[in-house]
Formats: sequence, structure tokens, C-alpha cells
Amino acid sequence: MTPRSQILIARIALAAVALVCGVAMIGPFQGAEKVLVPWDKAAHFLAFYGMTVGLFLAFPKRRRLDLAVLAAFAGSAVEIAQAMTGRDAGVGDMLANAAGAGAVLLPTCVEQWRAWTRAPLAARPAERRAPAVGSLAPKPADTSAGVAHSRTVKLSN
Repeated sequence: MTPRSQILIARIALAAVALVCGVAMIGPFQGAEKVLVPWDKAAHFLAFYGMTVGLFLAFPKRRRLDLAVLAAFAGSAVEIAQAMTGRDAGVGDMLANAAGAGAVLLPTCVEQWRAWTRAPLAARPAERRAPAVGSLAPKPADTSAGVAHSRTVKLSN
């Protein structure tokens, strides 16, 4: 199976899951999630965790943070739509949706941190690398008075 076909399958599955979740969340099926999950907020969390994972799989070239924010905004839109159709909507549900979408990012952040700490110092990006203690690295120019002062170093034999 090629990566292109895997992405297509992930996008079709995401569309199907989003359609089912959308109908369940906006349609006349209030309380139907209690059959699977007894607590309403947990159902919201799990639904948006799953949809965000589906977004990550369906759109691998997009930034993960952007996809998680998109899922959180979609969760807020669902709550607004629920309020307009006469169903229960609340800030707690919005927070549960956002928490589910954001929870998908946690393992990614942990893994990036682990990779960064394992990498040799020379392989890390320069802007994140702190100068060594007692380093002869040039210090940033002092611009507090509006004039940059430069340091000159004379080398003598």
C-alpha cells in the first residue's frame, strides 16, 4: 500500500467519523453517548481526541498544532450549533473538546523534548544553545542608550 493510498483511506475514515460525530452531537440524539461513556465530558474528550488523531493521519504535511487548534475550534462550533438547535451546550463541553484535541499533542511534545535532550550539543539549533560558562563567545551589543557599543579585542604577542 502506497503512502498516497494510506492518506486517502485516512481521509475517508476521518470524513465518516466526523459525519457520525456531527450527526450525534447536533442531531436529536441527546444523551446517546451515555450508552458508551457514562460521563458527558469524557465522551467529548474521547471524540475530539479521536478526531484529532484522524486529522494527524489524514493530513501528515500540516503542522500538528494547527490541526489541534482546528479541532478545538470545530468543538466550539459544535457547541454553538447545539445551543442554536435547543440542545444543552456549555463551556465545560468546549473545554473537554479542546482538552481532547490538545491531549494528542502531549506525546509529540514529550518526544521532541526527549530528542532534543539526547542530541549532541553541536547538533542543536544555535538559538536554543546556551553559551558555555566562561565562553569567549561575543556578547550581544548593549543598545539600552540607543547606541550600539562594540567591543574590540587586541591580540598581542
